[in-house]
Amino acid sequence: MKETRIDRSNTIEDIWRIIERLRSETGCPWDRKQTPETVQTYLIEESHEAAGAIRSGKTGEVAEELGDVIFMALFLVYLYEERGDFSLKDVCRRISEKMIRRHPHVFGEVSVNSAEEVKDNWEKIKADEKRESGKASEPVPETLPALIRAYRVLSRISYRQDEDWGDLVKQGREFAKQSDKLAGGLEEPGFDYPDVLGGLLLRLANIARLKGYRAEDVLHDFLRKIE
Repeated sequence: MKETRIDRSNTIEDIWRIIERLRSETGCPWDRKQTPETVQTYLIEESHEAAGAIRSGKTGEVAEELGDVIFMALFLVYLYEERGDFSLKDVCRRISEKMIRRHPHVFGEVSVNSAEEVKDNWEKIKADEKRESGKASEPVPETLPALIRAYRVLSRISYRQDEDWGDLVKQGREFAKQSDKLAGGLEEPGFDYPDVLGGLLLRLANIARLKGYRAEDVLHDFLRKIE
């Protein structure tokens, strides 16, 4: 049976024309006054709503919320293109090149044996790119929810040879050690509860990561069960 290839180019063009109309002199006063700085917050909000829809499992809502995310992303690109900073073609070219570059096991000759190796290679390639370009490694945004930020930070540092964040057994032992101190009331002088609790949460998030889970998703699912 011959595979039917779906032409998606017109769908993006339709959205682009709507944005052009909204930004025109006879378009929408609200849309005309927007800037990248004022729109970025809506992108964040729409992304959270899309994530919530995905967790709900309601595909109709997912389709609608993803549409909002795509629209806001294209709206932002339009604003930058309008200013002459970059174009939609530039954005698509950059992400295409990045995805090919960071998947050498698919588009190159690199061999991998697990999804964990893929993630480790991604972080190594990313670090090499920053070093070669002379750019400092960008910090993980502090605006992210703490558990998501923990996942991102741990993914970056776990491949370092001088760190134990990639060792599941050591992480489990350290978590148990600190937990026992709290449970047994074995606090030493100067015991810092917030610091110890923060360390426990981080190690627990890391144990989830090393087992192939995201702590943010696991906690969301469990909260849904007890609500």
